[in-house]
Amino acid sequence: MSHQFEVLSTPQQTHSLKRRLVFKVAGFVALAMVVITLAVVYMMRQELGRQAQQMLWESARSSQIQLENRVAYLVEASRRLADNPFMINGLIDTRARQEDLPKLVENFAEGTSLSTLALLDYDGRPVYQAQDWRPEFNQSPELRAALAMGNTAVYMEPGTGQLLIIAPISYYETTQGALVVGFDLVLLVRSHAVRTDSSYLKLFSGGEQVVGVNYNAETDYLTTRLSASEQTPLLARLDLSLEAGFPQQRFDSIEWTILSRFIGIGLLLTLASAMLAAAIGQSIARPILELYRRVRTVPYRACSPLGTGDELDVLASAFDHRTQALKAAQQELEKQRDRFRHEANHDMLTGLPNRFNFDQRLLEYIGRYHTGNSVFAVIFIDLDRFKLINDSLGHSVGDALLQTVAQRLKLEVDGRDRLFRHGGDEFILISEVGGEESRVYELLDRLIQTLSAPVRHGERDLDVNASIGVTFYPQDGLDAQTLVRNADIAMYEAKRKGGGRYKRFDQSMSDKVFNRMETEAGLRRAIENRELVVYYQPQVDMNSGRLTGTEALVRWQHPEKGLVMPGAFIPLIEESRLIVDIGEYVLREACRAQADWFRAGYEPGRVSVNLAGGQLHDPGLDRVIAAVLKETGCRPEWLELEVTEGFIMEDPAASVPMLKRLRDMGISLAIDDFGTGYSSLAYLKRLPVTRLKIDQSFVRNSVMDPDDAVIIEAIIALAGKLKLGLIAEGVETHNQTELLLGLGCDQAQGYLYGRPVPHEQLELMLKSGGGGHQNVL
Repeated sequence: MSHQFEVLSTPQQTHSLKRRLVFKVAGFVALAMVVITLAVVYMMRQELGRQAQQMLWESARSSQIQLENRVAYLVEASRRLADNPFMINGLIDTRARQEDLPKLVENFAEGTSLSTLALLDYDGRPVYQAQDWRPEFNQSPELRAALAMGNTAVYMEPGTGQLLIIAPISYYETTQGALVVGFDLVLLVRSHAVRTDSSYLKLFSGGEQVVGVNYNAETDYLTTRLSASEQTPLLARLDLSLEAGFPQQRFDSIEWTILSRFIGIGLLLTLASAMLAAAIGQSIARPILELYRRVRTVPYRACSPLGTGDELDVLASAFDHRTQALKAAQQELEKQRDRFRHEANHDMLTGLPNRFNFDQRLLEYIGRYHTGNSVFAVIFIDLDRFKLINDSLGHSVGDALLQTVAQRLKLEVDGRDRLFRHGGDEFILISEVGGEESRVYELLDRLIQTLSAPVRHGERDLDVNASIGVTFYPQDGLDAQTLVRNADIAMYEAKRKGGGRYKRFDQSMSDKVFNRMETEAGLRRAIENRELVVYYQPQVDMNSGRLTGTEALVRWQHPEKGLVMPGAFIPLIEESRLIVDIGEYVLREACRAQADWFRAGYEPGRVSVNLAGGQLHDPGLDRVIAAVLKETGCRPEWLELEVTEGFIMEDPAASVPMLKRLRDMGISLAIDDFGTGYSSLAYLKRLPVTRLKIDQSFVRNSVMDPDDAVIIEAIIALAGKLKLGLIAEGVETHNQTELLLGLGCDQAQGYLYGRPVPHEQLELMLKSGGGGHQNVL
C-alpha cells in the first residue's frame, strides 16, 4: 500500500501539458497542433491496443474458465458415475453389468464428447467397455496410483488429444476397481471454449500444441497466451496453457475511423484553444504538480489545502478522504485475512482444528517419521448414541454435547497429542508414541473413562460413550488414507462389540469388511434367484406327541457352497437393509405355505417367523405384514411372530405400540430366547405377547445343572402368573422332556422331535399324520 499512488499520473504527462501551453503562448501554434496530433495518435493507438489486448485477454480468460468448468464437470460426473450403485454392483455382478450398465453409460454420454469408457477391476483388467477396442489400462501408472490411493486421476493421453479421467470405485471405504472415461479434447474445446467463428484457440502442453481450433495461417492475429493458475487447478494439473487470437483487421478499421474523426476535431480545437492556453496554463499546472508531488512522496499524507480556493482544493480533500479510507480498508483486510485463515483451519462449534487441518498435519507427521524409527498413532473417536440424543432432544443439545466432549478430550491430551474434530460426532487424535505404545493405551483408557461419564444438560444427565479405533504408523498403514481408513474400521469393530471401548486395527477386521461385502452381494443375487429356502422345525405337545406348530428357518442354497446355515450369513448383515428384505422373504414364503396346507385340509398349527431388529423398528411393519397376509391368503391366527428381548428394549417407546398393532390384527407374539436378554419385568407385563420361548441354553444342561432347572422353573412360574404360553427350545433327550413336563411346560421343539426340514418333507409328514417323537431327519 505504501507506494500505490505512483501509478496515478506521470511527470511526463504533466510536463507535456505545461510545455504545450508555453509553446502556444510563444506563438508556436502550428508546432503545437503537430505535437497534439502526434500525442493523440500515440495515445489512441496505445489505448486501442490496450483495450484490444484487454478484450482479448478477457475472452481468453473466459474460454479458459469455461474449459476448466467443463473439465471439472466431467470429473465430477465421472466420480458420480463411479459412485453409482449400479456401477458398483456391475463391478461385482456379471448379470447386473450386462443389464444395467449400457443404459447408464448411454445416459452419461449424452451431451458430452465421450470417446472412451471402461470399467476395470482392481488389477486393471477391463470387465466392461463402451467401445470395441480394448486398451491395456493396467499398464497406466495413473491407474495404479488411483487404485492405490483411492483418488481420482486426470491426465492427457500422449499423442491422441484424449482427456482421460480415472475414478476409483469404492465399497465400504475399500477400493474395488476404477472407471476410466475418455473425452475428445478437440470437440470439448470447440463446443465449450471457442467464443466466435473468427477467433481461434490453441492448447499447449509442455510447449507442444495439442489442440487447435479455427486457426488460419494466412490471417494476422492479435494473440495472447494464458497459463493455468490457482483458479484453474485442473488445467494446471494437465499442464495446459491456452492461446487465443482475434483477427488484426477488426481493430485496424476501428482505429482508423476514430483517428480520422479526431484529427478533424483536433485541428479546430487547437486553433480555438491556442489563445486561452497561455493565460490559464500556468495557474492550472502549478497546483496540479504540487498535488502530484504530495501524493507521490509520502503515503497517507494530507494533500489539502493547496491554497487555490477552487475545485483543486476539493480534489485534494477528496484525496485525503480516499487515503484514510484505503488505510482503514487495508487494516480491516488484514483482520479479515487472519480471521478467514483461522476459520478455514478450525471447527466453528468446538474451536478444534478441523478435518482440513488434520489432513495437512497427518501428511506432515508421515513425512517427519518416514525415515525414523519412532511411530505415532491415529486415534479415531466416534460417540455412541449421539444421533439418538441429537434427533430426540434437538440440535442445540447435540451442539452443547459436542462442545462438552471437546473440552473433556482437551483435558486428557498433552503436548505430544494433537486433537481434531473430524466432522459430525467424530473426533480424531494424532499421538506421538516415542517408542512407548503403552502410553497410547493409557491415553485410550483415560478417553474411554472420561467419555463414559454422564454429561449434565439442564436437569438431565446424558449418557454418552465412545467407540475408538487406533492405528499405528507404520505398522497399520504407510499413507494417510490407509491409516484413517483402518482406524475407522477398528472403530466400527469396537462399536459392533457394544461400544464404550477401543480396538486396535488388525487385518482380520479388514477381511471381515470384505467378507461382509461379498456376502451382501451374494445374498442380493440369492433373493433375485430364489436361492433362499425356508425350512420348518416341528413344535409338538410333549404329552401326546401331536404337532402343534412349526418354526420357519431360512437356509441359503448356494450354487457353489451348497446349503449354508443362517449363522454363516445373518450376523454379517444384521445392520444392513438386507436383513429386512430376507425377513420379508421368509415371512411371505411361510405364509404362502400355511395357506396352501390349510386349504389342503392339513393341520400344521401356527407357523413362527422371526422378526429382525430392522423389521421391528420399521414404522410400516404392520402394513407390510397385512399386505403379505392378503397376498398369500394366510389368516392372522395361523401366524406367530418371534422377537428377541434385546430388539424390543432398543427402542421400547416405538416397539411396544407396534407389537400392540400386530396383536390387534390377530397375530400371536412370542418372546424368543427368553431369559438371555436384558428386558425389564415392568415392560414384560405391558407387552402384548402370548408366549415365551425358553432358551435352549437353559434346556441343554437342565438335567445336570440345578441352577438351569431353577431358572426354567422361575420362567414357567412367571408365565403362569402372566397367563402366557410356553415352549422350550433345543429339547434333545427324554430326560429333558420329563423334567420340563414335571415343571409344567408341555410344548417343545428340538432334535428329539424333529430337525428343520424343507417344505416338501414337512408336507409328507402332514399327509401321513406325522408328529409324535419321530426324528424327521
